[in-house]
Amino acid sequence: MATCNICGGQQFGTGPGGRRSCTDQPPKCLSCNSLERHRSLWQTYTALAEKIFFHEMSAIHFSRDSSIDRKWFHSYERSLYGINNSINIMDIDRADMSYDIVVCNHVLEHLSDDIIALRELMRITSGKGFLQFSVPGSCSLNKTRDWGFPDKTKHGHYRQYGMDFEKKLYEALPYNVYWLIAVQADPVTRAKCLFFFVTRSKKIITIIRLQLKTVSTIFNDCLKWGVGSWAGAT
Repeated sequence: MATCNICGGQQFGTGPGGRRSCTDQPPKCLSCNSLERHRSLWQTYTALAEKIFFHEMSAIHFSRDSSIDRKWFHSYERSLYGINNSINIMDIDRADMSYDIVVCNHVLEHLSDDIIALRELMRITSGKGFLQFSVPGSCSLNKTRDWGFPDKTKHGHYRQYGMDFEKKLYEALPYNVYWLIAVQADPVTRAKCLFFFVTRSKKIITIIRLQLKTVSTIFNDCLKWGVGSWAGAT
């Protein structure tokens, strides 16, 4: 029987809008409301925790999701835009390299300028940790569609990302960083989700490569690995 790796729940239903996963399984845990991307990312961090000492690190988490457990870290801060500890991600009121781990999932698509946001996120990431982010989007979309406003019929998104997202990363991120794409399968639906890691540390990027089974810096690998949606549908 499928079991949620976050809460241990074993009952699942359809996701937002009544959707099923790309593997045609009900994706929503009825106990903790987690979806494919939450459980996949939880599994990703669990693997990394075997080699990266999160308990000695500071973290900041931009979003409301169940992918991260604050108890993993020495210190933890969460920003919920417009609600609790609301931080403008395009102008983060924090010093350079303030946090070791910076987490930002399903947020960039809600911003008018995601390039500035990525630069800000990397600016506050320390040299001994990493920035981890994800965005929703189909790997079959060749070019990003940006309609220039938060469309309420599309969850308030400004855009749907395409395979050209790689060009955006090169534009946004400094030259002295390492980055890669990690793929993790949801233990419930087996749908594969995609996450981005960026770090200034050669040691950290090496650990990520060794601990996560499927990593690459080439977007075309996503199709080869059977990724149905970057970090899972909303």
